Amino acid sequence: MNKYQKLFTQQAAENLDRMLNPDARTDERTVYRMLHSIKGTSGTIGLQQWYEVSLRLMNDFREEGDRVFTGEELSERLEMLRRLLEVPGRGGWPSETGAGLYPAPASGNSGPDGPPSQGHNLRRALSNLTGSPDAESGAVPAEPAPQVPRREQPEFAEEFEGTAESEGTVLLLDDDLGLLALLKDILESRGFTVFATPRFDKAVEWFYEMRPDCAVLDVLLPEQNGFELMGRLRELCDRYMIPVVLMTAKSDDATRLQAYEEGADDFLAKPMNPDEFVVRIRRLIRRRRRVTAQLMLDQTTGAYGMPFLESELTRRIGLLGELNEPLALAAVELDGLRRLNERTGYREGDRLLKDFSDAVRRLLKPRDIWARDRAGRFYLLQPGINADQSSEFLERILLDEEIAAMTREVEVTVLHGVVEAQEGFTRQRALSGAARALEAAAGRERAQQSGAAAGEDLEASQLRLALIDDDPLMRTILKQQLQSLEEEYELEIRSFADGEEFLSDPWHAGGSRYLLILDRMMPRMNGMEVLARLRSGEYEPIYTVLMLTGVGDERGIAEAIRAGTDDYMTKPFSMVELEARVRRLLGKVRAFQ
Repeated sequence: MNKYQKLFTQQAAENLDRMLNPDARTDERTVYRMLHSIKGTSGTIGLQQWYEVSLRLMNDFREEGDRVFTGEELSERLEMLRRLLEVPGRGGWPSETGAGLYPAPASGNSGPDGPPSQGHNLRRALSNLTGSPDAESGAVPAEPAPQVPRREQPEFAEEFEGTAESEGTVLLLDDDLGLLALLKDILESRGFTVFATPRFDKAVEWFYEMRPDCAVLDVLLPEQNGFELMGRLRELCDRYMIPVVLMTAKSDDATRLQAYEEGADDFLAKPMNPDEFVVRIRRLIRRRRRVTAQLMLDQTTGAYGMPFLESELTRRIGLLGELNEPLALAAVELDGLRRLNERTGYREGDRLLKDFSDAVRRLLKPRDIWARDRAGRFYLLQPGINADQSSEFLERILLDEEIAAMTREVEVTVLHGVVEAQEGFTRQRALSGAARALEAAAGRERAQQSGAAAGEDLEASQLRLALIDDDPLMRTILKQQLQSLEEEYELEIRSFADGEEFLSDPWHAGGSRYLLILDRMMPRMNGMEVLARLRSGEYEPIYTVLMLTGVGDERGIAEAIRAGTDDYMTKPFSMVELEARVRRLLGKVRAFQ
């Protein structure tokens, strides 16, 4: 049984334990949703018996039903699922001794996905439990279960050829942790950056903050369904041309038509072919990139998009020696925009961004290039002037009556930092320099407001990476592997033996942003305890977490996802893959600074 199947059966066991508790009361819709989720995921990850059993049981419940069941009643109705969990390994395959629901296959007759007699055994079990005739007596199943060949169930190699260039950013929302982990690993193995969550509210937050290249949403969720989420995000999807894919185990015409009517760009029926899933996601992202590259403009503000700025920046740096003129690059940020979004909603924040951008663009020179990144930060490229002249120019712009009034009204401060590009600079170095200058300006602003020492505040604003692992050798290896990132990201790296040491160190209690590489199993305070503390509301939302788990620790993966980890890796892992993931997460952290 692979890790996805283990994660799936573990989650199924937890759900059944909760529903079959003698004191439990479960409504019909919840039972239907669980069976719907089992049907979709089990077929995708190769658990054929689970698929067939859930398909049969769904006939006994209605999606909009209003019945309420006791634990004893469901224990009888869901007996087939409980029996599957009693099979050793919880995968639904026969045991070697023949114990459990299904008899052992004859020697030498087992196939790549289980015994060839599994369908016969399943029908016999269904017949015994329900009193209905099996297929050999002429019974015809209500719906044929799609066979998912084993070759389509990816077993990911430990070595991953990581790359800093991503195929695109994908947001995944599904309450089934087994399928969520599978799809996340599939996409990341193909070079995508993935933000995966089972939580509706987290998906909304990431959608607004990360502006993904594609969103993949499950239709049936405990809190709200995919259609409702699409309704909330439709305006943003249209504005940014973000494609949305809906997936569900319901493949009837009514559901498909509703998906397309609501604005879905694609519809995937579970179980799905993993290779086809990747191809369809890549197709949508490439189409979006072709369209946005042609437009070149940010759809919210009218500023240029980052691809155009980066292209011009590279070209201008290459001309520095030939033209013998200075080149300034400024980073501009609306400090307080996040608080405004929290108070009034993202629509008000977007309106401010557009009004501010329009006002600035009216005051620019013809050669100036004004652009915005997906995190809301602006950049101003000014050929022909140096850093001091660019800073003075921005100061004059910010004194403009219109700009001052609009920011003062919503308690937002405009900050900027400028770097002068030099011959031999890379594009990344120039952008990092401008971002660093902006962080320094933010540090001075906070120091003035709090009365703290400016030097201390500037130090606190640095991007920081914490390595938290009880194994000193692992800490040393991680630090050496990631040392090359220190200069590129202007990063400070420190290591800690456990969570308590990290949380008690004042180094982490500043105004900076942090990426934590956090081991799950440690003495005193383990990784899960640290994650729970950081996500409890006790701390500022400035921590991005990459959780390290051990092989076979499917329960730990599930707990970490539920608790809000941003990513996870399983030991042993490839250092190439680790660096690739850290680069992607650092890009996210830096975007939020």
